[in-house]
Amino acid sequence: MKRILAVLLAGIMTLSVASCGSKQLGKGTPGDDSAVLDLRGEPAEINSMKTADAPGGNVLRMCMSGLTKLDANDTPVGDMAESWDVSEDKKTYTFHLKEGAKWTNGEPVTAHDFVYAWQTVLNKDTGAPYAYMIYTMIENGEAVYNGEKKPEELGVKAIDDYTLEVKLINPVPYFLHLASFSVFLPVNQKAYEEIGAENYGKDADKIVTNGAYNIKEWKHDDHIQFVKNKDYIDADQIKIDNVKYVMMTDQNTKYNAWKANEVDVINVNGEQREALEKEGIEVKTYVDNGSWYLQFNTEKPGLNNVKVRTAIMNAIDTKALCENVRKDGSVPATGITPSGIKVNGESFAESVGNLVNYDPEASKKLLDEGLAEEGLKAEDFTITILSEDGASAQKEAQFYQEQLQKNLGIKVEVAPMPFKSKIAKMQSKDFDIVMAGWAPDYNDPMTYLEMFMTGNGNNYGGYSNPEYDKLLQDATKETDTEKRKELLVQAEQMLIKDAPLAPTYFSTGVYVVSNKLKGLTRTGFQEFDFTDGAEIVTEK
Repeated sequence: MKRILAVLLAGIMTLSVASCGSKQLGKGTPGDDSAVLDLRGEPAEINSMKTADAPGGNVLRMCMSGLTKLDANDTPVGDMAESWDVSEDKKTYTFHLKEGAKWTNGEPVTAHDFVYAWQTVLNKDTGAPYAYMIYTMIENGEAVYNGEKKPEELGVKAIDDYTLEVKLINPVPYFLHLASFSVFLPVNQKAYEEIGAENYGKDADKIVTNGAYNIKEWKHDDHIQFVKNKDYIDADQIKIDNVKYVMMTDQNTKYNAWKANEVDVINVNGEQREALEKEGIEVKTYVDNGSWYLQFNTEKPGLNNVKVRTAIMNAIDTKALCENVRKDGSVPATGITPSGIKVNGESFAESVGNLVNYDPEASKKLLDEGLAEEGLKAEDFTITILSEDGASAQKEAQFYQEQLQKNLGIKVEVAPMPFKSKIAKMQSKDFDIVMAGWAPDYNDPMTYLEMFMTGNGNNYGGYSNPEYDKLLQDATKETDTEKRKELLVQAEQMLIKDAPLAPTYFSTGVYVVSNKLKGLTRTGFQEFDFTDGAEIVTEK
């Protein structure tokens, strides 16, 4: 799942470099049947109907199963669905569910669980940030969301206990990929109503699951322990019995824990990568499709002016950021959609072109013009950048601070805080600028572009442009793939011109993994996946 990123979520964390003489770090001990991974932060939410951050998505991938899941190559395959039929007009999907799947409360997993979940997502009281995914795609979705039609009129129906019919408004070429995403997961109605919406998913005993693993223990801000679910419909494919996600924030602790074989996977930055490779330690990488940016609160005085926002965007030397600060393979962002996302087999970013132009002199002039329009002056203009409280995040925030103070002559303050606190600030729009990012929910530019539509649950900066909204709405309806692509190109160009965000870099996942853990899937759509044959290999 992907979703809200912030520096914590990208997985590119700064670790202190310690001397390490052995090439067999993380070898594991004989008989050790557990995998321990650094989740890096406490999930903000693990109610599948409300989750919008990467740690929450990683947890849900462990313990919840939807209609489909992604294999090691990010191709959607059946999970709860045994098979499916697609109508000739590609607007009706009929899923045939596997019989015998159980919830952890003993009830069977049926088509009704999907119907209940999707209808509940469209209840505004649920507060689902991804509700738009359902109401913009599924027949009658928007009318149900707005209370104009009954939930039963949503285009999803349980034909019987194990047959689910889904009617789309328009063909969605990536719908099977989306069917694996958190907001499309089923929910057991009995458990949800007994636990209560306010408490559901808040503790290990406050959620009922149907996935490969059960949550055995959740010590908040410390760790989550998973144990293999013997009742999982494909339990014979799960080879690791115990998995522990730890939430470490101190950089020395992370590195030392890995060196001492206490944790099997940690992410590293460029400096650590160089040092580890010199010591003969294998460092792994993967294209994570992370798009990173500074998000503006467009309702704040000064930042409500497009000239001011554009000046800030083009006053930051992102090349220096990547080469001198991150040093991890990240590249300067050219827009919001990373180069790894393809449309019609071609990189979408190449079609869009480079929309970011580093020019301090022109930016200073533009800033003064924009501030003057708002009755402000640069020397009296102060902004605060929210960041996480990890060392890497703060180092990056300080770079932005120095760039803006030097190139624009404005006062910039940095406010570091825990991830959950930052998310709360974003949700309440209590910020000037926030270091944020987005990882894709599916392989299409729409996964980045749609979050800036008016009223989108992830549009924390309050950006609104009816012309932008229409371009995306038209793209959703367009069946000609080349015409659809052109509409999306126009939308991204308009978005960056309006500058509700300042693109900074596209990231790469860089990590080390112990020798005992094999077959773990890590991609831009699955940060951690244990269902593709991951196993523990120990030396006797």
